[in-house]
Amino acid sequence: MARPVLVFNAVPHVVVAVARSLHRQGIPVTFAHVDGGGTPASRAFHNSVRLPSYRVAPEEFIDSLCAVIESQGHDMLIPCSDPGLAAALEHYDRLSSLLHIGCPPPKIVRSVLDKGKTIQAAEACGILTPGNCALPDLRTLESQRNRLQFPIIAKPLSKEDESKHTFKMRYFAAYDDLRDAFLLDPGFGVQNLLQEFCPGDGVGIEMLFHQNQPLTMFQHRRLKEFPVSGGGSVTSVSEPLDPLLAEQAVALLRELKWEGVAMVEFKCDRAQGRAVLMEVNGRYWGSLPLAIGAGIDFPFYEWQLAHGQKPVIPASYPAGLRFRWLGGDIRRLGSLFNQTRGDGFPLPSKTGESLRFLKDFGGPICPAIWSWKDPMPALEDWRGALRNAVGAFVRGTIRNLKQTIAEYRYHGRRNSMVALRLRALYALGLKRARAPRNVAGVRSVLFVCHGNIIRSAMAEALLRKYLQHSPGRPAIGVASAGLTDQPQERADSRSLAIAGEFGVSLDAHRPQRLTQELIDQADLIFIMDYFNEARMLVSFPAAKDKVFYLSAFGQQRGWRNPEVPDPNLGTVEDVRRCYHALDLHVGKLANALKESSTLPSETNEVFSVPGVETT
Repeated sequence: MARPVLVFNAVPHVVVAVARSLHRQGIPVTFAHVDGGGTPASRAFHNSVRLPSYRVAPEEFIDSLCAVIESQGHDMLIPCSDPGLAAALEHYDRLSSLLHIGCPPPKIVRSVLDKGKTIQAAEACGILTPGNCALPDLRTLESQRNRLQFPIIAKPLSKEDESKHTFKMRYFAAYDDLRDAFLLDPGFGVQNLLQEFCPGDGVGIEMLFHQNQPLTMFQHRRLKEFPVSGGGSVTSVSEPLDPLLAEQAVALLRELKWEGVAMVEFKCDRAQGRAVLMEVNGRYWGSLPLAIGAGIDFPFYEWQLAHGQKPVIPASYPAGLRFRWLGGDIRRLGSLFNQTRGDGFPLPSKTGESLRFLKDFGGPICPAIWSWKDPMPALEDWRGALRNAVGAFVRGTIRNLKQTIAEYRYHGRRNSMVALRLRALYALGLKRARAPRNVAGVRSVLFVCHGNIIRSAMAEALLRKYLQHSPGRPAIGVASAGLTDQPQERADSRSLAIAGEFGVSLDAHRPQRLTQELIDQADLIFIMDYFNEARMLVSFPAAKDKVFYLSAFGQQRGWRNPEVPDPNLGTVEDVRRCYHALDLHVGKLANALKESSTLPSETNEVFSVPGVETT
């Protein structure tokens, strides 16, 4: 009888696929928990062991692991995740004296776990990689602002300890979003790899590499991923090998001196005929069940090589075979309903993705984990996915409902009903926020928000700053006001602390209530959210033709989500993010006013409101 194989913890459907592959050949498999987690209830596992954390208690971990290997007679160790690889590498010499480890020596594996080293190897082979942005700190980011091309993607530089990373990939659509990340974490540019965003489909070339040659190769294309911003395959399809991608993948693994299984991932923009290397996974990948279902049994072939046997590998595999990880698909769909942004990534339509989720039940499929002979792992995975998705949805719904009720009680029934109608119209696309068609001749601008202590106060200060150094243009009056009375006599304390970061001061600002006099003297009035619009429509209906959303500037086709949300109940960082958004919008407004300011100098009279300065 074959001696048992030890596998480290990983995504359940991956480790179960490895175990089933070996179990079908009569090879016992032991599942080892590293840093928590439970054993998938699969018949393919001979037994399981729980090990101490290799990060918290490294000596206890290796002593316990070696004791298990010696007592149970394991002759092969297969790390099935990046943390599993890292754990094996820390004690590679001791472990390799006891059994065969399913990965190359540490120096080679670390060139894959470190994405920077992977890119260097790819460039040495002439493989196209995403353009990198060397931005070690905020000062460098600010100095390079005009040279950066957005969107930009951030990825953790190392894959050795996934638990330390709060994201696998973040998407930054604009400079302000990236600057916020540096403000929140000064080491953001050092800890992460910043690259250009490469559109296209994720394509994986999987190989079993032995003695500098690929024994077998398999290609799949990702259709859906979880997380949405970029992650493992939720659905994918097998494809014929692309000759160019296969050639590049082989060249890269040779450059890395790789031995064993690996997946080389590309992003392919078929419309542009461009393929860019994303990363190399030096362990089993999420769509492994697809390759096995297509007849390419990577785990068994790897075991045969480790035991001096020659694998009998099919010369081809069927293309067009579809794979689906239902548990991941449930989690993916749930994430779309429980967040407004996916690590900054533009999220797809909830309705479209819901229909796509149901459509994926049709037609033949290669399931990630379901098996009539071994159903429990799939049932456990589905139960966990549903529990997480439903729980997150319920918690999010309750939280939003409480906040909405509090807001609507505060603003009163009449204003709330108008705001509710506006929210629905914007959400359905029946109403869009638009900027003024022509700002030529504008002599006075008024910013309005709820209390005139955070948003409108800052917008007023920013516009004054931007218009301050514009010789030869007519003076423009700038004012701000709130729709309700405020008990405090100054700007919000968080605003006072942050304003200096944007080159302005709110020390002299005094909140004031919106009046008909202010409205009459303003040529343009800019509001921030639905409740602002509702109160304006209810209290000052005659002013509606000169009331606009500030965020609409720069939006050519109108804006379906025009709010600059009120950060009053948030943290200092929430106020800072709000001010970054205001800085962007007010900058666009200032440019428009400068470009269209053509009034003759003799008409440079400015409206006068007590306490309001002009620039």
